[in-house]
Amino acid sequence: MAYISYIIVFLIIIVVTILALYVLSTYFSPRKLDEIAEMIKKGQFKLAIRKLDEILANDDRNVYAHYLLAEAYRLDKNPQYAILEFRQVVKLGTYNDKVNEVDVREKLALIYKEQNKINDAKKEYMILTQIDPNNYLNYYELGLLFFNASVLDKALDYLKKAASLHQTRSDIFYYIGQIQYRSGNNKDAKNAFINTIKLDGSNTKAHYFLGLVLRSEGDVEWAVKEFEIAQRSEDIRSKCFLAKGSCYLETEQYPKAIIEFDKGLRTVRRGSDTELNMRYFLAAAHEKMRDLQTAIEHWEKIYEQKKNFRDVEQKLRQNAEFRQDDRIKDFMIASLSNFEHLSRKMVEVMNFEVQELKVLRDTEIEIYAVEKEDNRRNTRRVYRIIRIYRTTNVINDGYMRNLYDMMKPKNAQRVMVISTGEFAQSAIDYSNTRPIELVTKTKLIELLKKVS
Repeated sequence: MAYISYIIVFLIIIVVTILALYVLSTYFSPRKLDEIAEMIKKGQFKLAIRKLDEILANDDRNVYAHYLLAEAYRLDKNPQYAILEFRQVVKLGTYNDKVNEVDVREKLALIYKEQNKINDAKKEYMILTQIDPNNYLNYYELGLLFFNASVLDKALDYLKKAASLHQTRSDIFYYIGQIQYRSGNNKDAKNAFINTIKLDGSNTKAHYFLGLVLRSEGDVEWAVKEFEIAQRSEDIRSKCFLAKGSCYLETEQYPKAIIEFDKGLRTVRRGSDTELNMRYFLAAAHEKMRDLQTAIEHWEKIYEQKKNFRDVEQKLRQNAEFRQDDRIKDFMIASLSNFEHLSRKMVEVMNFEVQELKVLRDTEIEIYAVEKEDNRRNTRRVYRIIRIYRTTNVINDGYMRNLYDMMKPKNAQRVMVISTGEFAQSAIDYSNTRPIELVTKTKLIELLKKVS
């Protein structure tokens, strides 16, 4: 009889224990976890972590406790432990009104991204596109990750999907524009940047890149307007001056180009690539206006900072005479009337008579001349076409061919080209087998000395 009583008491104890555990798990434990959740909201992370460790020591499969522990670590700036706990939540795979899979994976993806664990972040966002396909942010984040990794085709696909789900977020269109611009798709890039600006007119970078697209299309006037808006941003102000100056340089508006480049030099960081490019193009503008002295000054400043920048060393070598002799500097910047006068005098000191002088442009004069008579009888005088060209451009064989074709119609027996620029090897080779004489800068300086 006593034996049966013991069994009954034992069974009662077991039932009471089960009921107690049930009540604890359904009432007291969740209530305690909710209290810990409030601690986390109040910033009591260390206390919350200690209490959660105690709970998980007895119940390691408690998903809500793992989730709260992950949150506490995340907010306490301990990403490594936060990752471990969020992974444990994903591994257990039990979700409810307290623990949401989308929320867990979004936070996990964000931590991965902040920790530069890009592949892990991509995996989470890809899963999110499956379980939450209507949320544009997942496609947007994937697009940015691929964009930053320069995988532009995949980036474009995800960003286009994001744009289809959310058509009023400007930065989606901005990155689409960036991809299209880098890929050389100017039309699509232009549309994307225009959409960006319609949604957010304060996006100065969108204005800047729209300007670059317009410049490549030849719409300089619109491009300059976009650069002027973009230069409100200090971050890209110098680049905007460089871009505007380049627009004017390409359209041969040299004085305007010089103004923009000069403004840019006052804003640019010394020694930067932007400064070097600014000086290089500023020198090009002065060179086009035949102000070789100023151009050389900028080339020399570039050379001081970076000797192998573009073709600066070659420019300085080619213009060594300009740096040493004021006569040729004066010749380059002489007024048109003085240029004409000096050209006539040079031809005369070479013992030719000027028959006809024609100003082709302010950089080029054509003279039809004949050798002066001497005491020898029955000597046939030779007529020449003489071109005097003050430029820093390289003269190629095409220029020589055109002059050679002019000889017969003008009854000329020889051609002479006097230039402050270089002669290409092709021009030299072509002239060597024909009655064409090339006069280089060195001989030109000698002629100017005789004239003076």
